Amino acid sequence: MRITRSLISAAFALLIGVALPLTTASSAQAACGTAVSGSYNWDGTISTHVRGTNCSTRYAHLTVSGNENCCTPFWVKIERQLWGSYGWLTTNTQVKSALWNGYVELNTATIPSRPSDGSERFHACWGVGSSQPSSWDCGPWVG
Repeated sequence: MRITRSLISAAFALLIGVALPLTTASSAQAACGTAVSGSYNWDGTISTHVRGTNCSTRYAHLTVSGNENCCTPFWVKIERQLWGSYGWLTTNTQVKSALWNGYVELNTATIPSRPSDGSERFHACWGVGSSQPSSWDCGPWVG
C-alpha cells in the first residue's frame, strides 16, 4: 500500500476526531469536582464550599483540619433553591455527617443543577451536633 498525502490527511483527521472528544470529556469530568467560585465559607479550622462547576449536579464539601472540638459529629449540607412567583423555594437538600476527628474531608450526595428549570442557586453549610443541627453556618449563595 502506498502512503499518499491524502491518506496521511485522512489518518490525521481520524486521530483528531477520536482524541479531541476524549480530552474534552476528561476536562469536563475534572471541572465537575472543582469548587464553585464565591461559595467558600471559612471559620478557622472548618471550611465548606459548593463543588460541581460545568456539571448537571452539585454537592457540598467540608474540610475540618486541626479542630479541637472532641467527639461531636460534624455535618455538611447543600441546598438548591429555585426562583418562583413566591420568591426562592428550597427544592433539593442533601446532608451528611462524620464523627469528630482532627481531620475530616466529607462530601454530600449530589443534587441536580438544571438551569433549564429557571433561576437556581446553591449554598454549602456546616454544623455540629449529635443529631442534625437546627442552626447551620452557611456560605454565600452561588449560581
